[in-house]
Order: sequence, then C-alpha cells, then structure tokens
Amino acid sequence: MNIYVTWFRRVVWFGILANVSFSLAAFLKPTDLLEILGLGSVDSTVWLFNYSVLLVMLSCFYIPAALDPFRYLANSWLLVAARLIPATTFFVGVRIAYMTKGFLTLGIADSTIGIVELILLILALRAASSFKNHPEKAFSN
Repeated sequence: MNIYVTWFRRVVWFGILANVSFSLAAFLKPTDLLEILGLGSVDSTVWLFNYSVLLVMLSCFYIPAALDPFRYLANSWLLVAARLIPATTFFVGVRIAYMTKGFLTLGIADSTIGIVELILLILALRAASSFKNHPEKAFSN
C-alpha cells in the first residue's frame, strides 16, 4: 500500500481522537477546559456544548476518508478544509481581538493537523497516479 495513504489515515484518526477528546472534556468539565486553554470565562457554557456536538458530528464525516481516502476522495479533501478553515478563523479572531489568545492553541492544533493531512493527501494521490502509469513501481521500495 501507498505509505502516504497509510500515514494520511493515521493522521485522520489522530484528528478524530483529538476532536472527541476535546468534546468529552467540554461535556464533562467545560469550565476547566476553558480555563486550561485560556479561552476566557463565560457565564454559560452552552456555546461550548453546542460546538462540541458539532465537532463530534464533523468527525463522523472524517471516518470514510480514514478508512479509504481514495474511494471517499471528496471527504478526504473536505476534512483538510474542515481543519484549515477553522484554524484560519481562530488566527484572525485572535488578531482582531475578537477571541482570546487561548484560541491560538486551537488554531495551531487544527492547522498542524490540516497541513500534514494536505501534504500527505497530495503525496498519496501523486504516488497512486505514478503507480497507475508505472505498475511495476507499486512493488518496489
């Protein structure tokens, strides 16, 4: 199998695990999570609960790409976008002082995972294309 596909799948599963872990922390100890990450104090954590539910639902859409990124190529590309777009909003939100600096942690995490996924997906597609044009390469190291 294409080594880039293997690593892409691993990074996607890692991202799913990170999202679910964040969501569990938000469900169980929302005020602690806000304090640990420096996301600011709030009177109500309803927004965090809602965000976490949506994050888990979004992660469910990553699963097909984690299982077979070529078969579910649209999911593969969309999960990269679903990492990089929120990361950008966190960075912009902090830059214009709309969000606290704690959101940089979320932006760094999402952008790191998203950039790694993007690179691996591009490399996996290139390698697969090369194998189609030169099948003998599929069995050489």
